Amino acid sequence: MARLKVISYFSYKGGAGRSTLAYNTIPILAKEHFQPTKNQPIIIIDTDLDSCGMSYLLGVDADVKDDCCTQDLLKNGLKSLERPEFIWQHPNFKDLFAVGDKFGYEKDAILFLPAKDVKNVDDQGNYNDANNPFVEKLNNFIEFCKYYKVPAVILDSAVGNNAIANATNQVSKVVVCCMRPTIQFVNGTVRFLKTIENGGGSFDGRKKIVVVPNVIPQETVTVDDRKYPDYAISRITNQFNMLADNLSEDSKITYRLDMLNTSEFGIPAIPSFMWREGQLATQTELNENEKLALERYKKLAAVISEC
Repeated sequence: MARLKVISYFSYKGGAGRSTLAYNTIPILAKEHFQPTKNQPIIIIDTDLDSCGMSYLLGVDADVKDDCCTQDLLKNGLKSLERPEFIWQHPNFKDLFAVGDKFGYEKDAILFLPAKDVKNVDDQGNYNDANNPFVEKLNNFIEFCKYYKVPAVILDSAVGNNAIANATNQVSKVVVCCMRPTIQFVNGTVRFLKTIENGGGSFDGRKKIVVVPNVIPQETVTVDDRKYPDYAISRITNQFNMLADNLSEDSKITYRLDMLNTSEFGIPAIPSFMWREGQLATQTELNENEKLALERYKKLAAVISEC
């Protein structure tokens, strides 16, 4: 089995649709790339404590316990250093939600550590890598996953530059960085990533950053004599190509710009998702726009798997 892949779904600011992005690529990653089992499951962690997006999407938010949630892990760490025969026997894993069936997969092959709504932890300010209070606890959890040959740990990240977002990105080797195609979203993301490259953030160690424009409108409109989405696609592609080209020679960051191909740009907007986020891979009837989006989700999953 390939080495453990630790993946963070991240955005510079809220509202990028990253939880929905994860929700739609996880079933593809499971079925087509990782093939998890009960003894070697995919582990999902909701680290977005202010929104708990994945916990809401999976419908477990009302059943989260104080001693089995992300906040407890970040505050108290592992409950035991003993290593039973199977991962699901360990106290930190035995009470996780088995959610594989929600992704069209075997129920016990995907486990979920939720965040508890309105339950917070201390020290969520801006912390650099040297004194981040959450990195060690997450790394210890991940080390147990390595021991049991878990194929992937997937973190639905907090946003921006707070301590939890920094810790989530620091422990991950693949950062799926998504954004909406607006000027403020894209420019802010580019500025944030430049800061990271200059040592001002938490992407410590070697990282593959997969850039994903998300919720891309498909209809053509003209604004200020510019035709969208063509103009935005060209501008965004140029900005990130320049960012990748200007990396220093000793940079540990690698950008994957596969999702910026002008003929297959980003993830199309799904009108129904504006009202109720859904999942395409497990549905049997899709309209043409949804079929296109599903193909892009499959492409993204393949890129993540390659990283």
